Amino acid sequence: MICIGIDGCRGGWLFTLIDAKQKLSLSLIKRLDDALDLLKKAQRVYIDMPIGLVKEKGEIRDIDVQIRKELGHPFSSSVFTVPCQQAVYASDYYQANQINKDVLGKGISIQAWNICPKIKELDIFLCQNSGLKSKFIETHPELCFKHLKGSSLSYKKKTKEGKEERIKLLQTQLPEISLLFQQFRKQFLKKDVADDDILDSLVLGINDF
Repeated sequence: MICIGIDGCRGGWLFTLIDAKQKLSLSLIKRLDDALDLLKKAQRVYIDMPIGLVKEKGEIRDIDVQIRKELGHPFSSSVFTVPCQQAVYASDYYQANQINKDVLGKGISIQAWNICPKIKELDIFLCQNSGLKSKFIETHPELCFKHLKGSSLSYKKKTKEGKEERIKLLQTQLPEISLLFQQFRKQFLKKDVADDDILDSLVLGINDF
């Protein structure tokens, strides 16, 4: 059995792999298509990226509403409003913003637009590999960390305190995480993979622990 946690990052997709013996490894994959054989072998794939895009007026993604509610203030702000499918496939931000207003009645942020290429890549990948859809589970790292703690987190992930808090939470499942994190940090260039990308991918990967 292989469990995979995937977090999108500047360099592509950061994969955390957990095998049947709970051996853990991280890999940076440029395109999801490059990992097709590996994903076929996986039992479950937890990914921090929207799965299932709204297309019609009045449609909402219930998962976004539920996660925001569970995370609470101020961490609910980490759940951005996912553009409709037509906006995700738009050619530029202006067009995407207008399309989203027409379909959903509101525009999209630049931050949401910047992640659209990855939303689109995943959408196309799952359409082309429909047999894998049942393995993919949309998951939010901040919610995973909250569940590990049993209560709301104290710090946001981009802060030094937030990084330390999340490492300590991972340590409850992976006692050797501090050493592993340093090893993983040396594996990747910071321009491709940020510290919080590593922690997010790890917490997704240990969902089946």
